[in-house]
Amino acid sequence: MTSLRDVIAHEESVLAGSARLRSIHADAVRRGRASVAAVMDESGDSDDAETRLHRLYAQTLEEYAARVDREVPEADARTWRDLVSALPGDAWHDLLRTHGAAGAARLLEAMDLARNRTVPPAALDAALTAAARTCVCGYAKTGTLPKRLCQACAGAVGAAWVAEEQRLLQRAMTLQAEVGRILDEATSAIADARSRGEDAYGTEQVALARTRRKLARANRRHREERSRLDVSRWKELAGLARRASMPAMSAEARRARHRLGMAQLARLALHTNHDVQARMSSRARERGTS
Repeated sequence: MTSLRDVIAHEESVLAGSARLRSIHADAVRRGRASVAAVMDESGDSDDAETRLHRLYAQTLEEYAARVDREVPEADARTWRDLVSALPGDAWHDLLRTHGAAGAARLLEAMDLARNRTVPPAALDAALTAAARTCVCGYAKTGTLPKRLCQACAGAVGAAWVAEEQRLLQRAMTLQAEVGRILDEATSAIADARSRGEDAYGTEQVALARTRRKLARANRRHREERSRLDVSRWKELAGLARRASMPAMSAEARRARHRLGMAQLARLALHTNHDVQARMSSRARERGTS
């Protein structure tokens, strides 16, 4: 199966053969990255940023394609179109097919890297500020990292980890959809296990282990989408979550590796999780009316 790496490898060979094409591409990268940074600075809402960035990506690719139309040899342009047509269905690939030309995949990748670098760690800072009044480990108050995070600070870290994971998954839509289905099944399985009472812990651990395996397979299946994401902040927050005083969160964080979906699974594993409790209440109402 053709991959985005195949397209980029072809683009690199095309760009290597023309100094003028390289100059146009470099200028498009500079302009595109500056535009991405401006959108990220102006957009306080993540949904608004996603919508504006998608329009910006399409517009930038169209402008680049118009500029290189007479610069790319027809044989190279045809090979590029054939490679892009063979890519699997994906929001990025659709952008390339609809708006792109040789060099567009590298341009899109450069713009998305600029977008990743503009994301501040504000979610954790805000959560720790809110946790400071109930913090007993000192992390929220002084910034000094203890061996174990108290519940207030661990909760702040967990919320920031989940927020970062959701931000990343918004740019990997097929993986996002599969992770959503897996976690919904996990919510029901955990709720059912806790509702039974008898051997609830063992049944819940089986459900968690099964979910971890499903998430691992999903991340492998969508490795191409995932390879475009900068997960450095996600991994940093996972490292902090390992210090949580709540065993369920720290255990899932230690098993996270690079599997997107694990932050949300760590939250589901907590006995205070509202989604699981709501599902349990729903199950109880269903039994009461049956």
